[in-house]
Amino acid sequence: MNRASTTTAAILFATTITSIHSANLSNCRRGCQTGERCVGNSFSQPVTDEQCYKCGGGQDTWPCSFETLCYCSSVQEGTPRIPPAPSSGFKANDELLPCGELLTEDVFNAIVQPESEEGRALFTYNGLCAAIIQYNGYHDEKFAAMGTEEQMRAELAAFLAHAASDTQNFSVTREQQHCVDPLTGPDGKIYCKPCREENYNKQTKTCSQPYTATDGTYKEYCDVTRQGDSGCNCPNVTEVDPSFLASTGANDTVGYVAASDMFIERGAIASQWNYDYLGGSLSLYGDKQLCDDPDQVATNPEWAWGIGITHWMDHMQFGTTGSTAHQQIMKGNFGGTVEVLYGDLECPANEWGSLLHAERVKDRVAQICKTGSALGVYVEMNKCDIPTGCLSCDGISDIYDSCQQDGTCPACATWTDFVRSSAPTVVPLRVQPPSWEDWSNSNYNSRSGGDIIRISACLWSVAVVTAASFLIV
Repeated sequence: MNRASTTTAAILFATTITSIHSANLSNCRRGCQTGERCVGNSFSQPVTDEQCYKCGGGQDTWPCSFETLCYCSSVQEGTPRIPPAPSSGFKANDELLPCGELLTEDVFNAIVQPESEEGRALFTYNGLCAAIIQYNGYHDEKFAAMGTEEQMRAELAAFLAHAASDTQNFSVTREQQHCVDPLTGPDGKIYCKPCREENYNKQTKTCSQPYTATDGTYKEYCDVTRQGDSGCNCPNVTEVDPSFLASTGANDTVGYVAASDMFIERGAIASQWNYDYLGGSLSLYGDKQLCDDPDQVATNPEWAWGIGITHWMDHMQFGTTGSTAHQQIMKGNFGGTVEVLYGDLECPANEWGSLLHAERVKDRVAQICKTGSALGVYVEMNKCDIPTGCLSCDGISDIYDSCQQDGTCPACATWTDFVRSSAPTVVPLRVQPPSWEDWSNSNYNSRSGGDIIRISACLWSVAVVTAASFLIV
């Protein structure tokens, strides 16, 4: 059954469920509940259940010193072993639904506007909501369902902004360089023509020489040192006989391989490599089904969104240490999410350091203005009010300022334009002007949940100036 066929009504009902089986977010050093045992999260780093068993007895050295290497899991046979996500320290919000209340289908459609037929079929509203339900049902740390309403809206906005940038506005379903001119074979499966970087033309999306021209095999995105429990097994990816695809009517069927054998970039938040696919599969369903067919991420809406959510929630900056994108956005810090997800591929984003970095980040800035506007929430580019675990992407604030001045980010032009460009179905944040007591209180900026008072002051100033201008006229 295609899980993405879930109806909106069923989604709204299912979102209210509590955790089906939530792993203990400690590293077992607090002990496990009755019916649970301390097991190893071998995806994060090679570790056995036997090594983790000692953590419940008070051991504080490796692997017990890492939060996500060992975790409490049910001993019941057949129960999915789903590793926990690193904790943000915030409580789950049971009063609001991420789908249906905060992210309505109308708001989603204002953000997600694929230009390709494949994108429209893959990046669906029901698929996203089903993925959120699946992930949150098995994790104590929830996606877009923790903290205040502003924090929940901010997480949805930031996630969708990165997804839009990674997928070229939700129009690309597979990494284009490694899947040139995809074909549907006579067996109904997808076949791709992978291409080496030196032979790929980014403008025309064409390949001058197939990747397999050298020895007939494809050897990318598979770490042979991480197989079995720490990564999907690496298949022997060989070129398909050109005559097999001749019935498709394609002019050139040389250099094709099965898409289901490649761990190329796919998903709302781009995931690649054999270990990423194993991690996403375990995090969502507690099994290895994506290892058998990673191309499900390009054909099943729930998987497309789901593997993006697992990368957002579980991927730590330095493997088993550092921060996650989820932890950064819970602090209201968009720049931190860029640093976690893309690191030195995009940060620093100074034009004098790397023009390519700056262009990539500029697109993310434009996207967060669009998504934040539609969801009625403001997210700071680099926010480090809380120094512990705070990250930044140098140059992102300058890009935000400059693109307003040159007109290339119209949604970011001013806060007033930002609110006015909100989707019609979304009511912008209701804010109250600061009182004289607020102004005299040196701590009035420190309200938890996203510095809303400071934003209120800015909006109030804009409102006063606007009203004054109308009176003068």
